[in-house]
Amino acid sequence: MTAFGEEVAALELGVSGPDATPVVLNEYRAALDAYGRASAARTEHDALTALHDGRAAMIRLGARRHGRPVPIDALPPAAGPGRPRPLTGTGERHVSTGYGDGRTEVLIDRPEPGRPALLEINATGGGSIDVKAMTRTEDLTHTDGDLIRISGEYHGRRYLPVDPTHLLVTTNYSRDDRRWSIRVAPLSAATALASEHRGHGDEVLHYNGGPAVLTVQLQAHCPWEVRYVCGRCLLSWPDCDCSPPAWPMNIPDDDRAALAFGWGAGHYTLRLPRPGFLVIQNERGGDSWYLTTQPVDIPPPTLLGRLGRLGRLGRRR
Repeated sequence: MTAFGEEVAALELGVSGPDATPVVLNEYRAALDAYGRASAARTEHDALTALHDGRAAMIRLGARRHGRPVPIDALPPAAGPGRPRPLTGTGERHVSTGYGDGRTEVLIDRPEPGRPALLEINATGGGSIDVKAMTRTEDLTHTDGDLIRISGEYHGRRYLPVDPTHLLVTTNYSRDDRRWSIRVAPLSAATALASEHRGHGDEVLHYNGGPAVLTVQLQAHCPWEVRYVCGRCLLSWPDCDCSPPAWPMNIPDDDRAALAFGWGAGHYTLRLPRPGFLVIQNERGGDSWYLTTQPVDIPPPTLLGRLGRLGRLGRRR
């Protein structure tokens, strides 16, 4: 509650400022009202509910001020007379939790607004859990495919693109012993990729080196995917248009297409042109993998090559 109050106070939103439009001021008043209700709340549930409303108002306010799509919170203001609204907040800003069977829509609170993020998902108990990314804004409503669809326990990390605004969590057949939690973390929280890296299940790794060849070995029994996300544009192949390095002729072929639609065990290579992120995911979330990284020495362009390029530029002019 204190942290939220400090964040609202730090806005420095002047009523005569260039971005103080009526809709922005309405969001600001909603955040102030939520803080007041949280401060006056007599139960933890009421305080967390008020903070949820205030956090949603702050997310909308930030989106309006910076020209990003404005998310719409589809949850009703209450679940009915005498029944409290379903609560997913824990008091920790970027963590949502739930239990039992049902459908829960979670507003995504990004640590770095306007940038991709990591989802740390944990689920225990029986039954199944299905997590989908959703885009629900004033201009667009769209539901993506499953981030995870797992029976039993699950512990893993997933890459969250910049567009989704909500997560839809559905649990079934749990006999009320299903427990789940989702933490939204910045990309900087990704584990650093080691030169030899073993693991299992879904993971996001940060590669911080120069041009290299990644060897991917998988022991899997279901569909899986390994992809590289460019650290410069934060896009994956084939959307990334950043110029590649001048790979030597003896560098192994790039198996991007095979890695995007893998099935079962395999041995593949992937070129890493620059720092970025590796996204590893599989249908069951528990298969094993082994990665090795070999740096590639790319010599600087020769003087003759530079003169040739300058000559071609001169002729174009």
